[in-house]
Amino acid sequence: MLYWIFDLDLTLYQLPNNTEFSYDLLLNDDHLAYLLSTLPCKRLLFTNGTYNHALTSLKKISIGDKFHNIEARDTINSLKPSPTSFNTFIAKNNIFYKDKCVFFDDMPENLISSKNFNWITVLINKKNHTHEYIDFWFPNIYLALNFFLCKIQNNTK
Repeated sequence: MLYWIFDLDLTLYQLPNNTEFSYDLLLNDDHLAYLLSTLPCKRLLFTNGTYNHALTSLKKISIGDKFHNIEARDTINSLKPSPTSFNTFIAKNNIFYKDKCVFFDDMPENLISSKNFNWITVLINKKNHTHEYIDFWFPNIYLALNFFLCKIQNNTK
């Protein structure tokens, strides 16, 4: 099985530099909704935010219906990059070691932890961080999703 696993804050949306978070800054994003909907298999959200924060944010961006499941700090009682949070996330979503997981996060330390589970790691960050545990880097989610969608399309030809 293939899983697309996404962090929320500063991964699925980014804010202008030095901007304090406000839900009013989150806008409907039809392009992101389209890109997410074209990914095959399961799409999961794995955030250090609360479950209600995730629901509110996803609703504001209009992408809440694009995820098969949402796990947050208050649904798994642990925070990334703790191995406990990854183990709980994996167990709650019936992910097996043989499954292919592509994990998008804006924090390099979360990607380093996920690599221990053999996940493909994608850093979404305006600053490139090179590390042996980071497989791909993109400055925004749109470039990342377009890259993977092109890869999928080329493999089916």
